[in-house]
Amino acid sequence: MVLMLAISWLWLQFMFFGFNLKKSFGCGVKSDRDKEAYAVMRGEYKKLGGMKFAEGAVLTIFILLVLLWFTREPGFIPSWATVLFNKDDAFVSDGTVAVFMSMLFFIIPSQLPTCGSYGFTEAGKMIKAPPALLNWQVVQERMPWNIILLMGGGFALASGSKISGLSKWLGESLAPLQEIPPFAISILLSLLVATITECSSNTATTTLFLPVLGSMATAIQLHPLYVMLPCTIAASLAFMLPVATPRHPTPSPSLLETSKLLTW
Repeated sequence: MVLMLAISWLWLQFMFFGFNLKKSFGCGVKSDRDKEAYAVMRGEYKKLGGMKFAEGAVLTIFILLVLLWFTREPGFIPSWATVLFNKDDAFVSDGTVAVFMSMLFFIIPSQLPTCGSYGFTEAGKMIKAPPALLNWQVVQERMPWNIILLMGGGFALASGSKISGLSKWLGESLAPLQEIPPFAISILLSLLVATITECSSNTATTTLFLPVLGSMATAIQLHPLYVMLPCTIAASLAFMLPVATPRHPTPSPSLLETSKLLTW
């Protein structure tokens, strides 16, 4: 991610500013047009006012969600999930954390009481309980259910292929690739993964392909990381279709599976 960010910045710098660092960092004399644009943006920012309780609550829940995701199974230190819940079996997953934090939106009120009261309605009645941060009507109207079903179908397909042994069989069927140079194999597989991930989520694509690539690499006597690492990165380079956009803030299963092979 850091590497792609640096490359993207250099590309935009070259396309729009050349290599004039003074211009890109805002040094030097600004034109009247730039000053007017800055004044408009500054005025709109001031209209927002201070952060309200509801906004702060949403930000806090999001930060907690990211922290719980990162510390659920970091790999190099004991995690809270393993110590508290996953001693005998994997009871807590990333989905468990997401559902738990989502429930908080339906519980936490959208405002704090002032002077022991939440205020009054337009009819003059005292508000006993303010609305929660989120209600099911908003979720039902604005949730992109088609995207969720599409991603869920990809996860189900990937899991079924792995459990049924289809991934292993496909990997062994690719043994004739041993006659091709390793760098050519890596390039071809990366292009294949980058093409398929345009039509499915990056996590579903890597969950489906990585077991295949691992079995194939073992069959042709090639180190699995030689093809799995490039394909893992290629799966995130999809931006044309809505389902292809990389949206996961946590380490995806593809990276976790690839890291496990470091001890191979």
